[in-house]
Amino acid sequence: MSSKSLNQPRKESDLYDAKKWYSAILARPEVGPVGVMLLLFGMLGYFSIPAGDFSLNPFSGEGFNALAIRNNLRVISQLGIVAIGAGLLIISGEFDLSIGSMIGFAGGVMAMILRWGFAVVIPYVSFEGGLHIETFTLFKITDVSPLLAICITLCFTLFFGWLQGFIIVKTGLASFIVTLGGLFFLRGLTEVCYRAFNKKPDQTAGSTTVTEIPDIKNIVNIPGHGELERDVAKNLPQEQLLELLKTVPEATVLKLTEKLTYINEKVAASKTLLLKSKGVKGLEKALENAIASGNEGMVATLQDKIANFKIDPATAKIVTDVDIAKAYIDTLHSARPVANFFGGDIMEPLFDWLYFTVDWNVNNYGNQFADGLYSCLMIWFLLALICYVLLSQTQAGNWIYSTGGNLNAAKANGVPTNKVKISLFMFSAFCATMFAACQVFETNTADTAKGNLKELEAIAAAVIGGVVLTGGFGTVVGIIVGAAIFGIAKEAFFYIPGVDGSFYRVFLGIVLLASALTNENIRKRVIGSV
Repeated sequence: MSSKSLNQPRKESDLYDAKKWYSAILARPEVGPVGVMLLLFGMLGYFSIPAGDFSLNPFSGEGFNALAIRNNLRVISQLGIVAIGAGLLIISGEFDLSIGSMIGFAGGVMAMILRWGFAVVIPYVSFEGGLHIETFTLFKITDVSPLLAICITLCFTLFFGWLQGFIIVKTGLASFIVTLGGLFFLRGLTEVCYRAFNKKPDQTAGSTTVTEIPDIKNIVNIPGHGELERDVAKNLPQEQLLELLKTVPEATVLKLTEKLTYINEKVAASKTLLLKSKGVKGLEKALENAIASGNEGMVATLQDKIANFKIDPATAKIVTDVDIAKAYIDTLHSARPVANFFGGDIMEPLFDWLYFTVDWNVNNYGNQFADGLYSCLMIWFLLALICYVLLSQTQAGNWIYSTGGNLNAAKANGVPTNKVKISLFMFSAFCATMFAACQVFETNTADTAKGNLKELEAIAAAVIGGVVLTGGFGTVVGIIVGAAIFGIAKEAFFYIPGVDGSFYRVFLGIVLLASALTNENIRKRVIGSV
């Protein structure tokens, strides 16, 4: 123990004392969140293992099977996208409470443009037949591409982000109040637009959802048929599918045949196991009843039947030419790469390897559990990488930290603090638009409920990840970990026996408060005020 008293207050000279080897690690704001994340990983892996089974492999449970990993990473990455925008804004000393409403607004704009097109309409007053308002259509685009739809949506969302930032830096109003107003304004505007575009002549109000958008990411170019949705192409008449098969290279046909044969054999083997398990369970139930009644003769008979239980194996389905043609259609690349970039899958070869070679990505019926991961994970990774480099390796990152750390000192040193804040409000709107694009192109729908409360979740994820609410302190890595904690906690608590799944909110509330207190303490130690 040091000769200094434990109760003696810290002095400025203490900053120059020799540090322990672990001091730099413990001073990192991500340390606590990483520990919580590992704890949640362990909980999810342990409690998701079926009751009565024992395994040290966390991937043997339902929480970490291929489909669960796919779905969990989708939730985490979508929250992570908006948490990065919110986190950088908090580091600069500001808040954006309009993120959730911006998601709903951006998704609505994008979906309505994709379904009904885009037009610039100029209203004017007409006196013909009485005073009323008429409109003049300057131009109209009926068939809008995914890229153009995203660009048009960004024009609206980036402008609104700029407007909020401009009002805040010019008036000095708190960002909490300005963006709270933006939250209500955007949510109301979104509902009004939904109802106006969906309103039918026999309705008093239209629907607040946009549906019937084609599955754009799965539009493929079929030789002899042009562009069709993948499912539509697979349902073509048999004779047309057979004609399509004639255009497929022989090597591809052989490879697809081998793949389908393996799948059919896997399905048949799984069906056999399920039927055998079902038969044995029936005999075991009868055995329990026989033991309870004391019928020794029946007990012996049933035990013998269970020990020698057999079942005829299921026959594998024969691969037909039509099956091969449909499998070939599944291999065709999307004719709309932008839509596929936001709403498609990634890492399909890895998940194929896990199914065909490792024999892990298999559901109870023998089929492939997951085709790949949602592409929103890739978008999150790209955004996080860019922001990490920006924040830690560039002058702009120093500007962000100094703007949130000491605004007056930053201005005195020539930092363009107003531009920094406005740019980050626009970046927050950009992240919300990316989130909305992923949802629209994944589900081919949009509604006003999208993004509800995401602004609070994004801020909470950033704080849990080590971002200090007063600004000037935090990292992109911490924000990533905070988003992961949110997503994993939501799943882990649903597997704990005897615990209500909604308890995860209680857990996150405690973690959020503890993180805020810990982050402030770490910040003070780093700057030497403690």
